[in-house]
Amino acid sequence: MRRSFHLGLLGKFAVASAVPLLALGLVLGTYLGHRVRDRTLAQASSSANLIARLGFQSQLTGKELAAGRLSRTHQNALDSALSTKRLYDSLSRIKIWNRNGIVVYSDKKDQIGNRYQLFPELHTALTGKTVANVAKLSSSEVVNGQEAGGKVLEIYVPIEKVDNAPPLGAINFFLPYGPIAREISHETRTLYMLLLGGIGLVWLVLFRIVAGASRRLRRQADELELHAAEKEYQALHDPLTELPNRALFGERIQYALYDAHDEGKDVAVMLMDLDRFKEINDTLGHHYGDLLLQELGWRLQQALRESDTVARLGGDEFGVLLPSLPDRRAVNEVVERIRTAVEEPFILNNLPLAIETSIGVSIYPEHGEDVDTLMQRADVAMYQAKTKNSLFEIYDEQLDEYDPSRLTLVGELRRAIDERELTVFYQPKAVLANGDVEGVEALVRWIHPERGLLPPDEFIPLAEHTGLIGPLTLYVLDAALEQCRTWRDAGMNISVAVNMAMRNLLDLNFPDRVTEILDKWRLAPTTLELEITENTIMADPFRAMSVLRRLSEMGVKLSIDDFGTGYSSLAYLKRLPVDAVKIDKSFVLGMSADDNDGAIVRSTIDLARNLGLRVVAEGVETSDIWTELRDLGCDLAQGYLISKPIPGDELTAWLGQRKEFIDLVAKKDGRVAELNARRTSLVPGPAPVPEAALES
Repeated sequence: MRRSFHLGLLGKFAVASAVPLLALGLVLGTYLGHRVRDRTLAQASSSANLIARLGFQSQLTGKELAAGRLSRTHQNALDSALSTKRLYDSLSRIKIWNRNGIVVYSDKKDQIGNRYQLFPELHTALTGKTVANVAKLSSSEVVNGQEAGGKVLEIYVPIEKVDNAPPLGAINFFLPYGPIAREISHETRTLYMLLLGGIGLVWLVLFRIVAGASRRLRRQADELELHAAEKEYQALHDPLTELPNRALFGERIQYALYDAHDEGKDVAVMLMDLDRFKEINDTLGHHYGDLLLQELGWRLQQALRESDTVARLGGDEFGVLLPSLPDRRAVNEVVERIRTAVEEPFILNNLPLAIETSIGVSIYPEHGEDVDTLMQRADVAMYQAKTKNSLFEIYDEQLDEYDPSRLTLVGELRRAIDERELTVFYQPKAVLANGDVEGVEALVRWIHPERGLLPPDEFIPLAEHTGLIGPLTLYVLDAALEQCRTWRDAGMNISVAVNMAMRNLLDLNFPDRVTEILDKWRLAPTTLELEITENTIMADPFRAMSVLRRLSEMGVKLSIDDFGTGYSSLAYLKRLPVDAVKIDKSFVLGMSADDNDGAIVRSTIDLARNLGLRVVAEGVETSDIWTELRDLGCDLAQGYLISKPIPGDELTAWLGQRKEFIDLVAKKDGRVAELNARRTSLVPGPAPVPEAALES
């Protein structure tokens, strides 16, 4: 296989920088080479000038030069000078010209006396300038063994005359060019070597600088790439467990949906939440809670296939993706593996802890065809599992309370709270011993402009899941205390009870808000009773306990609503600063027909009385239940036998009629009065006494 050659950045710089440096060296070398040659020729010319003056010019006279003929004496003197070894080693040939172009002396005797036309070099010399050029010897000019065609340095030196007169003639020297050429070559080579060495040194310095910079840039690029990779990893993974986070979980679901669509398979999305995880954090500290989450993440990874994805979505919520699901039985198998992994105790601070989870499952394409829908419906299924106290639930459309049409109520509910469009109904609570109405429970209703009267089940769960439950509770509290103020001003000593949501119970500032509203309507804290559910308390027992203690210390009455439907109630009941418990109507309604319900009601009444708490029975709808509850020692009754929830003005009228009737029968026989009180549903009992009995 042929491999392609690829220059790196540094190699490209090496080539790119070497080319112009070499070109510069070549230009400089050529220029300086010419300067060396010119300088060498100039030196040779200077030597020729010196030879001409010292060796020959003294033997010449102006008169003889002008005549074109030298005397025998001068010719012999010139021959003697030419034959001298010192001069002979330097000269190849010699000619002496006068201004007319006549050769007055030559080493070749046959040329003496010949007249030549003035050629350029001779003409220039006769003007007073020395001329030097390189010429080739012809066969007739071979001297001293030089080969024909050999090069000589031909120099024309003017013969100067005193007083700045024009030269009288010119001496033509033929110097051997070989030594001169060797000197030029030697100096040129030396020049090129120095030049190339200097350029090479400059190139090496530049290369080293660039190489160092390149290494630093490469190192920085690697660091940036590593940092970018780490940043991308951090952006897609949970820093605590190093599991994929919600963003990466969503991406993997999307890829799984692409594959499932092409292959015609199902995909399961599972959301799981730890039950009472906050209790572990508050008891042992967040450090141990983090250790538990890390251990749980590792266990979940070990329990699933490599193709599956486990993600931490936030807090104590995890997600599981099952791509290429063969059938629903695979979901049951995975849930069973998760249950096995979670059931093994977690050892934290030398304490073995068992945790429970609630898992919701949605399946593609049955429950949705996009990531958001599958996630939302798995979340709905998870809350269904929490409600049913089951390990897992598969999404059921019939149980989904969060369809889009209901979600549109969120904005309308917020507006209704802000514009005080909600109304509060009141249901009285009567003393079982004598039928006196001691207080009322405030129940919010929404008279929707388009949908009419909406019961609490239509919008309370929506408020709880969107954060509106906090403002809604304060709205009801303000309206109920305003109504209570009205009753107090009318001489009716009525207290009001308001349901307290989980968000209020976990809000450390809630007691301060209650104080503000009580002060606003000039009411004592004892006129208010706040009802809380067991599940609300168990969401965060320690934080809830702090809020409840503050409310109790203020003088606000507290009661546990729907008692018996939650968990761990007996463990916390003795420590809670509550004043009463309300038996859930599911037990009261069936207490006469179901022995188990009757046993629960009796046990609850006994437990509460032993703890010094008052007992309120909800769902009282028959006289028989009224009587039975009274005989068991229950304190208060609430239900349709007394009155259904009605608006405040209607309840005011009802209370007024009741007072008039009690005043009327008080003047009659006590027994008749009691029986007729029962007739008005103020005190349930047998059939009413005839009107004639009242007149007697």
